[in-house]
Amino acid sequence: MNLNEEWLMANSNGSFSSSTVSFANTRTYHGILVKSDPNNYNRYVILSKLFEEMIFSGKKYTPDTNYYPGTTWPDGFKYIQDYSCSPYPAVAFNMEGNAFKKSLIMDTDSDTVIIRYEFPEKVPERINLYPLLAFRNFNNTIKSPEKKFVSGEIDGYYTFASENFLLKISKVGHFIDKGYWYYNFIYPKEVERGTSSMEDLYMPGTISIENIKNPLDITVTTEEKPTGGFQEIMGKFKNRGKNSEKDPDISALRRNSSNFLLKNDLIAGFHWFGPWARDTFISMPGLILTGRNYDMARKIFMNYASNMEENLIPNNLYNQSFERSADASLWFIYALYKYYAYSLDKAFVSSLFERVRAIINSYIQGNDDFSLDGKFISVKKAPMTWMDAKIGSTVFTPRTGKPIEINALWYNALKSYVYFSTLSSDKPDKEVTDILSGFESEFAEKFIVSGKIADTIDPVDTSFRPNFLFAYSLPFPLMTQKNFLEKARLELATPYGIRSLSPTTPEFKGTYYGPQYERDSAYHNGTVWPWLVGSYITACVRNGYNPNDLYRYFSQLYTLNYVPEIFDGLNPGNPRGCIMQAWSYGELIRSYYEDIKKGRGKPHAGKVN
Repeated sequence: MNLNEEWLMANSNGSFSSSTVSFANTRTYHGILVKSDPNNYNRYVILSKLFEEMIFSGKKYTPDTNYYPGTTWPDGFKYIQDYSCSPYPAVAFNMEGNAFKKSLIMDTDSDTVIIRYEFPEKVPERINLYPLLAFRNFNNTIKSPEKKFVSGEIDGYYTFASENFLLKISKVGHFIDKGYWYYNFIYPKEVERGTSSMEDLYMPGTISIENIKNPLDITVTTEEKPTGGFQEIMGKFKNRGKNSEKDPDISALRRNSSNFLLKNDLIAGFHWFGPWARDTFISMPGLILTGRNYDMARKIFMNYASNMEENLIPNNLYNQSFERSADASLWFIYALYKYYAYSLDKAFVSSLFERVRAIINSYIQGNDDFSLDGKFISVKKAPMTWMDAKIGSTVFTPRTGKPIEINALWYNALKSYVYFSTLSSDKPDKEVTDILSGFESEFAEKFIVSGKIADTIDPVDTSFRPNFLFAYSLPFPLMTQKNFLEKARLELATPYGIRSLSPTTPEFKGTYYGPQYERDSAYHNGTVWPWLVGSYITACVRNGYNPNDLYRYFSQLYTLNYVPEIFDGLNPGNPRGCIMQAWSYGELIRSYYEDIKKGRGKPHAGKVN
């Protein structure tokens, strides 16, 4: 058992609860209740920990664990007997024959966490709970005495307030006001990342409980009127997002993918990402459409369509200024095409037809960042693609000129537009049909350079990257040559994802580690990305590879409880970045249903051809 294995539960507000098996927080992002501001998806660690003491037969036991400089204290991890994260985190302890289980569950629709203590044999004489408060942005740390806290009681809850936040904890037992700071908590993952890694936490007092119920439920909330007990919330949690799946090959992916679902968008990744258009529309087929959650898909489309500027989809709805990317609007059209392929909802697609036309015309007219050059989209500034790592003025993978996946997406957007025009009983603009005429042959002529596949042209860059896979895997493919897929199999594919750059390239960086500059320089220069497995599988299955062999090769990835953002390029079993990334889940799930499961002749969740 890995006691530093992380767990996470999130709700439709973007708030979450997360820590490790031992409940030792290893990141600034960990906390029992981390609250999101839905206006901008800034998140705040409200309750960092709930430190416990349990008294059995007059002896005090502490099941908690924390990191401090050079040591851990207390050593409650030694009492851990078992751990499960399905369908919610639950840790079993045995303290010299005194057993209990601690479970946590988060309401899917409100900022409420319930902690349940169950005692299979003997109930303790007393439990002391010590709330450790932070009330700070989850990227930062605090030091004593930066914040002032006020304790109180209201309507069956103990209350703790600071600035604009109010935390409520079940009024059980009696509260002993103390007001201490606990010093020098260390977050090892932040030490590793070269970010703020030491902080102090405020302990307002002790909640001392006797005459203990079994089970004992403690509600932690920032809601004015929290509703629902443990069992009710568990029912909602299990049924959230229509993401149930009995197939063991994909059940963990489906269950945990619910964490990304907001009310009308998707969180790109946990812990630190908010919603991003590119990630949302790449993820939508796997996370939403395969479960036939069409109502949510429509809400997301309308959320972005109603916030278009310059006839483009903003890459981030929650920034104060409009932010362009070369591909977010093209992924919007891709996802709309997939929506129709699954739902056959002609009326909704037709209602967005003019938005699609406007996007196409916006690319044709061009702007300061990208424009049409002949038949192809040319990117003038960087970073404009998904390979967007940047620090200050340093862009690590600029990819200006004509990136291959941008132009594969452009071709698919044009073909989708023509298809939608037929659905809408309209006629496509002549300018579009002129661009499409001869597009396929010119694409092959331009992007295959001296037998190599170019990542960009004008200027030509034949560094072997995975972006060409989209020319195979999108709904309207441009490529079928097997030799490039074989080269990808040999140089880019790993059991945990697809490398962002071939190890044969001098610029290849095999480890994603250290301070931000070092990490970002490796981010798209060799680091392994699980989300690219989706396009790789689709490309391979379309071109005759065995779907069962592909599943077996990636089976470790498919059966992970938490699929991270990235892995090291030279040791791809080493997870890095976010512990959960939406498009990692989305593309694994989509390719499983559309390619692997379909290839096995099993029933398919949607209607995709």
